[in-house]
Amino acid sequence: MKITEVKAFALSFKLENAPRRGVGQPIKKDTVIVRVKTEDGITGYGEAHHALAPTLVADLVNQNLAPIVVGCNAMEVEEIWNRIYLKQGQTHGPGNALYKALSGVDVALWDVRGKALKQPVYRLLGGARKKTRAYAGGVCMGFKPPQALLEEAQSFVDKGFTAIKLRMGDSVKNDLERVRAVRKGLGDGIDIAVDINTRYSFLDLQRALPGFEECKVFWIEEPFAPDAIADYAHFNARTHVPLAGGENHFLRYQARQLLETKAVDVIQPDPCKAGGITECKKIADLAAAFRRAFAPHVGMSAIDSAACVHLLCATSNALIYEADGAAFNPFRDDLCSGYPQVVDGYIEPSEAPGLGFEVDESMFAKWPGIAGPCYV
Repeated sequence: MKITEVKAFALSFKLENAPRRGVGQPIKKDTVIVRVKTEDGITGYGEAHHALAPTLVADLVNQNLAPIVVGCNAMEVEEIWNRIYLKQGQTHGPGNALYKALSGVDVALWDVRGKALKQPVYRLLGGARKKTRAYAGGVCMGFKPPQALLEEAQSFVDKGFTAIKLRMGDSVKNDLERVRAVRKGLGDGIDIAVDINTRYSFLDLQRALPGFEECKVFWIEEPFAPDAIADYAHFNARTHVPLAGGENHFLRYQARQLLETKAVDVIQPDPCKAGGITECKKIADLAAAFRRAFAPHVGMSAIDSAACVHLLCATSNALIYEADGAAFNPFRDDLCSGYPQVVDGYIEPSEAPGLGFEVDESMFAKWPGIAGPCYV
């Protein structure tokens, strides 16, 4: 089943008055959609993370990866992954942006394989269809006054969610005021995770940790920069609150460092960032060998969301699914049809072949990519 085309499309839509988060003030949202076609007439779709440079990532796919992949057998996903890694990633390559570009190609290839074999991806991975608990996360519950944040959190509980994630990484004082208000308002029956977006120093977490413990947070996500593994390990050994991370660590090799150093209890690779479905399955299995939980980070579109659902159904250490709670996200709502939805706090994959959705390519022209970062 020869591959005849690999093409990436950078997509963007502008935002106004979006709540600030630890990574900055959002001014737009970006993604990169990768399309793979075969000589048999099968088309698969993947998503590559924008890397704060969506047009650059699309160019990486179109100029660097497509020549490597076109002409290959679409069924040989491991061979294609290794060819890209050896030719573009192992040495002299464009760094982590390459792994994001590779992720989009890999996810699209799994979609192609499922469609060719008329099977959902989770079944090709050896999994079984099952419901996975979901939490409200993604691009929502940012820096707001405590009462307004509580009202937003309550709206997700009213929809059936039993777990939510708050965006932290402001000041320690403001962060603790927010999480305390939400905990008091929701009571003890709802799990509350906090995401620091890598914005804390060692001393910040030292000051904030007693408050997070007091509020019985579900996990503390990415408190530090990705290279501060010793700081992760220091605090993970000194608190009963699990530390979570891995969204900004790439491939099984960096995941191994997190696990070997006992830096995290919950591993969070993203299929559109960490090397695709092929690599995320390896990372999840590696974490299982350390008896640690797998809770993948979800990207911008329904494509990456579907990939996460299929992976969760095919891993022994699946913990929870991240549902994007943004009030407005056309990449989630309009780009694809047939993708899985959260119902009463749980999600399960489609039985349709591949990743289980249809893509409306007219949206590629509606939301052309805007160069540059999406945060200021």
